[in-house]
Amino acid sequence: MKLKNILAGCLSFGVITAFAAPVETQSKINEVMVYSNGAMVKRTAKVNVKSGVTEVKIPLLTPMLEQNSVQVGVKSGNATLSSIDYDVEVPGQKQIGKEVVALTKRASQLRDSIDILQSKSEVLDRERDLVLKSDNIGGDNGFTAPTLQSIASYVRNDLNDIITRQYDYQKRMKKYQEELTLNEQKMNLLYGKQMEPMSFLLVKLESSVASNCELEINYFVEDAAWMPFYEARIAKNDTKLHLVQKAYLSQATKEKWDNVKLKLSQNDPTVSNEKPELGRYIVPSGSYVGRVVHTTDYSNPYVKIMGVVRDWKGPLKGALVTCGDDRKTESDENGYYELLVPINKSVSFSYSGYNSTSCTARGKNVMVRNVRMDNNSSKITESEVGSHYYNYIDQNRIKRVSQSVMGSDMETNIPQMAIRNSVADIEGKNNIPADGADHEVVVKDFSVEAEYNYYAVPKLSKDVYLVASIPNWKKLDLLDGAVKLFLNNMYMGESFINARQTEDTLNLSIGKDKELAVDRKDMRTYSSKNLIKTSDKVEREWLITVKNNKTESVKVTVEDQFPVSTVDDIKVVLVDNGGAEVDEKEGKLTWKLNLKPGEKKELKFSYSVKSKRTDITVE
Repeated sequence: MKLKNILAGCLSFGVITAFAAPVETQSKINEVMVYSNGAMVKRTAKVNVKSGVTEVKIPLLTPMLEQNSVQVGVKSGNATLSSIDYDVEVPGQKQIGKEVVALTKRASQLRDSIDILQSKSEVLDRERDLVLKSDNIGGDNGFTAPTLQSIASYVRNDLNDIITRQYDYQKRMKKYQEELTLNEQKMNLLYGKQMEPMSFLLVKLESSVASNCELEINYFVEDAAWMPFYEARIAKNDTKLHLVQKAYLSQATKEKWDNVKLKLSQNDPTVSNEKPELGRYIVPSGSYVGRVVHTTDYSNPYVKIMGVVRDWKGPLKGALVTCGDDRKTESDENGYYELLVPINKSVSFSYSGYNSTSCTARGKNVMVRNVRMDNNSSKITESEVGSHYYNYIDQNRIKRVSQSVMGSDMETNIPQMAIRNSVADIEGKNNIPADGADHEVVVKDFSVEAEYNYYAVPKLSKDVYLVASIPNWKKLDLLDGAVKLFLNNMYMGESFINARQTEDTLNLSIGKDKELAVDRKDMRTYSSKNLIKTSDKVEREWLITVKNNKTESVKVTVEDQFPVSTVDDIKVVLVDNGGAEVDEKEGKLTWKLNLKPGEKKELKFSYSVKSKRTDITVE
């Protein structure tokens, strides 16, 4: 499909400069091409553009997309692409920041209230001690009865008042402490919630008239994979084989694939269609000068590290985050920071009055790391939110500006991925959650004509194996994969389809059949030497017995062998082939039998080996 104009690959990432608030529009995933390691995602977005220049923001894209793979085109509408910017944001971060500030303020109020009540409780403790010591006020002279009664009443009333007030203080402190604990739990949840970065695109469109446009966005993600497998089912007395081609599909791309068209490919998405270039071949060194083989490079040497710096009370504003001498930033009022740093470099965190700490920038392209600090020590907490790594676009990429004329058709000159015929279309629409788990999808479901034969190799096994032979199987357009085999709804094991084999007939070994018996016995072994003992001769005779214990007739192919000599001083003679088809070159004997119910057949063959050597063994 041609798009009116396409921008791709080298975009401006990390630095967003908008002259006005962009028009925000949502996009939808329509189709996904899944590779054995990665996927190409196709989205569409609709937008109303005005006459002149319209800047469109397309949010909520996976942060794991590959930077060099991004392509945007105008699918319909009268507009021309001018530029594309890409960055990562935390959706709802400002709103979450307001909630964190409110919770932090409330936590401070609760701690102050608890401290005040604790101080009042301590004052009451001292007042109670003072009241209890009032029995010494009278000295040695003591008190009269009325006076003592009055003092006792005073002490009792005072103590009752103290106890009542202390109980009230304890009750209120407990209530405040419970609210404070709940408050801290809410803050931890918000910290976790706000650390889910997502990508967004800023697309600049130019149009001479107002128009309704549809954009197509394509990008590649690595965190997806699929593996083909099959189910082959055979029913008794049925000449057809029911074959279901399936796939285990998984993805952890931070975005759901809901109601999307799926395609599966065994191609390598990093192989370019651009032809290789020959260089000079220099002898005798054997080196090449100027030879170029093109590949699609998705690598990114930078990591965007982001997170929240806080202590036990809440977020810390102004915490310094540095990497080397030239890369630094400070956390905002919500404790939030972000910094683009080279991969595998050390990142330091410091704050006045706190011990500094550091971590290594690692992962793919975006790294989420929260830092919690206190006065005595500081640590990086992975248990609260965890460490996440995403693809992030390098801010040093240069902005591309389309030179196409509005309304003209232009195909992109960006090297596309190599395309071969090993692509399977999945019927209907599918839902694949971003949970990294395997999900089964049905690729094809068909019945094929098959011929069933039994094979026995009694020299190696006493079992008889059922084999399904599928002629003209190349027309099925199968892929490499394991085959789960079922005979009369009973699981028999697994086989494998090698889609690259060149034979016209595909053979699937279904499994052993215990209703057929085969045996091999040594009937005669004779060894002799000539009179002058210059050579040995060994003769061997074998008996193979095959019996059909089934209630129906079957075809059985029996295979055995005789020695093959590759040297002149060893002579092999096939004395009796027992009526078998003989392959002299391979030393192979083949019998094709038709056995009626309960029928038994015996096969005899013999051979001799004559040699001047004494160190050989004849089986």
